[in-house]
Amino acid sequence: MNIVWLASYPKSGNTWVRFMLYAAIFGPPKNSGAVSKKIPDIHRPMPFDIPESGTLQIKTHFELSAKHPKLTETSKAIHIIRNPRDVMLSAINYRTLTSDTASQSQKDLVIKAFLQAKGDPHWKSSSFGTWASHARSWRNATDFPVLQIRYEDLKSNPHTQLERMLGFLDIQRTLEQIDEAVVASSFDFMRALEIREKKTAKQKTSLLFDGTSQATRKGIYFMNKGQSNQSLDSLMPGLDALFDARFKDELAEFGYALD
Repeated sequence: MNIVWLASYPKSGNTWVRFMLYAAIFGPPKNSGAVSKKIPDIHRPMPFDIPESGTLQIKTHFELSAKHPKLTETSKAIHIIRNPRDVMLSAINYRTLTSDTASQSQKDLVIKAFLQAKGDPHWKSSSFGTWASHARSWRNATDFPVLQIRYEDLKSNPHTQLERMLGFLDIQRTLEQIDEAVVASSFDFMRALEIREKKTAKQKTSLLFDGTSQATRKGIYFMNKGQSNQSLDSLMPGLDALFDARFKDELAEFGYALD
């Protein structure tokens, strides 16, 4: 079996890419479980369908190293990168989403820890690395080709980025099929699917849309905002300047402007 990794630091758009590729290859998904069966997540072992082509796309948040699973079966990778300020905001939402006891003080702790570690310390301890070390590891891969995708480009022109990914995977689709896949993986489509699944009590079996029932009742969703280059000062006065000072070198290295 040949593996194509869909690699990203957490909260960088990996689920979105999985939906895009699923919609382009298999058609609009009826539920999130269908996506998980065709494009599985290495961090959530479950039965998956082995494709006739022998090539399987798998999600990974692991930093690329000699310890990464199944490297001998790897043929390619798609690496998704996102502005770290948006990653941090999405991480805060995720903590709120998955904890019934999330508070402002806990959010402040997430912010401070993220700034100190230049990434989420929990993710670092899970072998995901820091935001920058993760990106470097996949960007500098030499043993197999890696297609670089920016979250911000996915937002501004999803059609072009999906076309690039399909070309990289040697999958032929018409422009009309690509347009249909973009619609079937849009933020609105995915948010509606998340709401529908959670309203019908399928959240326990959904492997993509995490979240407690209490958070859902408060209107907090896995599909949060999907925005880019968001301001941080609403969370903590002066946080934008503090973030820029802390991530100045990393932002410049990966082509992100200071706020």
